[in-house]
Amino acid sequence: MDVKLLLERYESGDMDFAGENLSGANLAGADLIGANLGGADLHNAVLILTFLNRSNLTRSNLAATKLAGANLSQATLHNANLRDADLHGATLHGADLRGADIGLANLLDANLREADLRNVNLSGADLRGACLRGANLREEKRTYQGSNLRGADLRGADLRGANLTGANLSRSNLAGGK
Repeated sequence: MDVKLLLERYESGDMDFAGENLSGANLAGADLIGANLGGADLHNAVLILTFLNRSNLTRSNLAATKLAGANLSQATLHNANLRDADLHGATLHGADLRGADIGLANLLDANLREADLRNVNLSGADLRGACLRGANLREEKRTYQGSNLRGADLRGADLRGANLTGANLSRSNLAGGK
């Protein structure tokens, strides 16, 4: 789908872009709040500083996508592919990422406060300085082998049953965690 057409449709009130092919699209700084992008192909897209709060990105392909500084608060990303994505400084406050693949992603200084991270693949992800306060990692069976959580804020995070074997937790704040 052409970026110009997508933005025109969104401006006219059409928010349903489920299954669209937007691979490599440049949507930097775009306002797509509440858009339905479920199953969309956004791999290699540029979504830097894009507003995607409350958007549906279930089963979307966001592999190698540039999402630095993007707002994904309250977004639904069930089973989304975010492998090798750049989410540096992105806001995912309250996002539902259950079953997502975030392996090898850059989440440096990202805000994942109160995010649902159950059954998420974070292997090899860089979460240095990320805020995971109140995040739900409960009963997470996957390992975090190679995940870098150095200096991450995990205060109040639900880690019951989580397998953090192999994760770098140095200088992380785990106060009040469950």
